[in-house]
Amino acid sequence: MKASENKHPLAGTQDELDDSAFGVHLAGCFGISEPDLHAERRLERGAIALSELKLDLPMAEPSGSLGCGDAFLVDVQLASIVGHEYWLNGRSIRVEPAIAGMTYIHDVRLDPRALVREPTHSLHFYIPLATLNAFADQNESSPISELIHRPMVGRDDPVMRFLSQAALAALREQHLASGLLLDEILGAVCAHTLGRYGNANVPTRRYASGLARWQERRAKDIMDERMDISLEELAQECHVSVTHFVRGFRRSTGVSPHQWLLARRISRAKVLLVESRHSLAHIALECGFASQSHFNAAFTHYTKLSPGRWRRAFAPRIDSPAE
Repeated sequence: MKASENKHPLAGTQDELDDSAFGVHLAGCFGISEPDLHAERRLERGAIALSELKLDLPMAEPSGSLGCGDAFLVDVQLASIVGHEYWLNGRSIRVEPAIAGMTYIHDVRLDPRALVREPTHSLHFYIPLATLNAFADQNESSPISELIHRPMVGRDDPVMRFLSQAALAALREQHLASGLLLDEILGAVCAHTLGRYGNANVPTRRYASGLARWQERRAKDIMDERMDISLEELAQECHVSVTHFVRGFRRSTGVSPHQWLLARRISRAKVLLVESRHSLAHIALECGFASQSHFNAAFTHYTKLSPGRWRRAFAPRIDSPAE
């Protein structure tokens, strides 16, 4: 059985995949003409896609690239896999059997690839980081830059298991309110993913003296564009004093401007470490750190790996699987 809903691409997001729907693209990466069931929904707080994949035959070669967007793929295994291989940025990752009912998270920014040597069945939720942070903002939580997980290490997550079954049932049993039901299920998936796996998920109360919405958005946009922006410049852009800006930003977001900017710097550094051959000193300066030593200390504290070890673990190698 094949059904789809809203088969348009994730238009308007940074994770747009040309003119093809994400579910079809994902299936194509695994050599399948089209997923059994797939849907792409634009919720009030962002886009999300889900795809059911059934692999009837072993794969002859590694899967294709998902596009390395700023997003995560949350996978609920519906059938176990014993024979498989896995790569991140072309580097082979040690794997254990993938167990039916377990939840696995894949960081799309690290170009995950797989070679599955037996039939399998799984449900995949494609969630852009922007969507997760929109949910965080709506629910007065701190923003995140990561989902806490270990590559190809499953989590026993009863909530995600239940939501995946509910999503499949909503797609298979279409009725007048199916779209509304699916939106609610996918909203629950985002909220649960953010709450259980987000790296900054402590709710914070918003005070009346926080920044205005336009000031908060303006400050975040500028910090995304410029990694070396000063507090004085941010306050000037928001037309307030530095003291008012710092206090207001913390009360609006739950974190200080420095903490917010540091998270963006670390995220940018991860990309440069695996996608460029720049020296650590060059990356430190490009990401707004005062020195390489400052960069090393901050990166190690934040990720538990030094920049050098991160690059060795995730940078592509010559023996990467073929495109």
